[in-house]
This record gives sequence, structure tokens and C-alpha cells, in this order.
Amino acid sequence: MSTDLRKRKITYTIILTSDSPAASHRRMHIRTGALAVVSFVLFVAVICYAVYSTITMGGYVERSAKQVEQIVQLKEENEKLAAENKTLGDRAASLEETLEKKEEQEHELVAAHEENYIPRGFPMSGAAQILEEDTAAEAEGEQAEDEQAEDDNTLKVEAKDEWKERIFVSTEGTKVVATAPGTIKEVREAEGEVSYVIIDHGNGYVTTYRNLGSPIVEEGSQVLKGVALFLVGEDNTETGYSIRKDDGYVDPLELIEIKG
Repeated sequence: MSTDLRKRKITYTIILTSDSPAASHRRMHIRTGALAVVSFVLFVAVICYAVYSTITMGGYVERSAKQVEQIVQLKEENEKLAAENKTLGDRAASLEETLEKKEEQEHELVAAHEENYIPRGFPMSGAAQILEEDTAAEAEGEQAEDEQAEDDNTLKVEAKDEWKERIFVSTEGTKVVATAPGTIKEVREAEGEVSYVIIDHGNGYVTTYRNLGSPIVEEGSQVLKGVALFLVGEDNTETGYSIRKDDGYVDPLELIEIKG
């Protein structure tokens, strides 16, 4: 009797019922071993899911931490780049300002250089009288008798009206001088003709000095303002002076700066 009880297997019965009056009852018999296997499988599945969830969450947390770290690093780099950009912007502005000042200074230097080469100087080293047309006519009338007694071939410096030339009369011992820096473009000294010196000032201005004396400069040489071109003696007190600007002539009195 006891042996039969030990060999008897325990089973569980599940009864499925329905609310419908016509429905029949269904019974399911589940053995203890099968129930244990199902329970074990479910337990293992839960454990696996828990382990998987833990690993997944751990990886997510680690990735989130790395992403936060990257965001912080990118933010720091962005701030650093912004600071560098501002520094570069300030340097660029400073360089632009320096360049503008340099260009302004260069323009001023060029303007000063061009101004220095404009023939504004007085063509004589000392005092001189500018022979006006009326004064010349009066002087010619007073010396008419003397001129008749002299040789008809006496050479004189007569103003060239088409050049707007001015005649300067100075005393012996003075000098005919360059009115601005430049290059001696041409020198001519011929017997029986008025000698002349032409200076190219390099900015469109060309000056011509005509005198009965002998030029004391050489063609092609560089001269500064005030350099002597002729020495005025007893027989060459008159000097013709004219200024050409590009293709036209300028009245010297419009440019000459007379001081004192």
C-alpha cells in the first residue's frame, strides 16, 4: 500500500469554464514535472531579460556619459574657436587700420613729392625786375637813339608770347637758378643765338631758361631747386623764363611763390 503511494504521480487539473449556459467545461491536466520545466524556462527567461536589460542600460549609460563628455568638449572647443576668431578679427581690423594709415602716408608722401617738383621757385638767386610789356615799350622808346648808334645785329632776349614767357632783369652777380628739382633735358649754346636750358621736372612740368650767357650745367644731369644755370654778367642781365604743363603753357606768375 505504501509502495503504491510512492509511485503515484501528482497532477494538477485546470478547469476552463465559460459564462455561456451551453458551453461545456474543459479540463487540462498538467503534471508536476511539466509545470516545473515551464517554471524553470520562465525563470531563466526572466533572468536573461534582466541581464540583457542590465547590460543594455549599462551600455546606454556609458554612451550617454561619453556623449555628454563630447558635448562638453565640443562646447569648450567652440568657445576657444570663438575667442581665436575674435582675436583674429581684432588683428585683421588692426592690420586694416595700419594699412589705411600706411596708404594715407604714402599718398601724402607722393603728394608732397609732386608738390616739391612743381616749379614754384623764383628763377633768380637775387632781386629781379619782371619786364612788363608797357615797361618794355617805354624802355625801348627811351633807348631808341642809343640803339640806332649800336650795331643792328645786337642780340636781345625777347619774350615769346606763345610760351607766355616772362623776362626777368637782374643785376650783375646774380644767378639764374632752377625753380624745382628735375633733369636737364636740353642745353644749347650757339654763337649769335640766345642760349637756353630746359629742365624736365618729371610731373608734366617743363621749364625753359633763356639767357645771353653761357650755361653752366650739362645735359642729362640731375639738379635740385636753386642750382645755378647761368651766371649773370654785365651783358646778360635779361632772362626769359617759361613753364610748360603737359601740352600747354602756364604763366610763370601764376606759380611763382614770392616771399617777403
